[in-house]
Amino acid sequence: MIEQEVIFSSLGDEEVERQLFTTDGASKQAMLLARADATQLRTLQDIDVRYIRIGYDNEGSWLAIDLGNGEVFSCDDEYNLVDVIRTPLETILNWPPTAERLLLLTQRLNHRELSKEELPRKRNVPKSEEMIEWMLYVKAGVVTRENVSDWAGHVLNQSEDEMIERTALDGLILLSGIDLLDNEGHYLHREQDLDDWIEQLRKRMRQHED
Repeated sequence: MIEQEVIFSSLGDEEVERQLFTTDGASKQAMLLARADATQLRTLQDIDVRYIRIGYDNEGSWLAIDLGNGEVFSCDDEYNLVDVIRTPLETILNWPPTAERLLLLTQRLNHRELSKEELPRKRNVPKSEEMIEWMLYVKAGVVTRENVSDWAGHVLNQSEDEMIERTALDGLILLSGIDLLDNEGHYLHREQDLDDWIEQLRKRMRQHED
């Protein structure tokens, strides 16, 4: 369940344009409402309070969120469905996804259910446990090396002006190069390298605990 106050706090003082995609891949131009307008609409709402309107699209439909499951959809005044929006709520409202959500969205990307541009722009700096998990995901075939490299590079670029704890920084630098190729087109870092990295991170975690 998403609290409506969290939604309102993510809206700006003015309307903001967003490009969204439906589940069939169609593009929609939408405007997110200003915080004050969305709040006023909510105050006047007397039907289907599980839904909250956050904007409108270029076809004259409302953009709404199901507070129960976080799904975004376009609808009419009575919340009758027009289109299901596949673009994640985190992307629309510029939230950093949780580790679980980022994994799910990455898998959707790999299954071509999302485009790369639809992934959330903000990312949390991962803990060592999360970096280990993602390397294990690579070894298990759950995600690709390219997924992990993109993720690590995104966090590094986003965090250029932020202070990142040294262990996290070292881990991100390692992961950003996980997809490098040698002259023959093979991955430069073999499976054993990944095992060594995992052990290095675990060792640093133990040292930090001590």
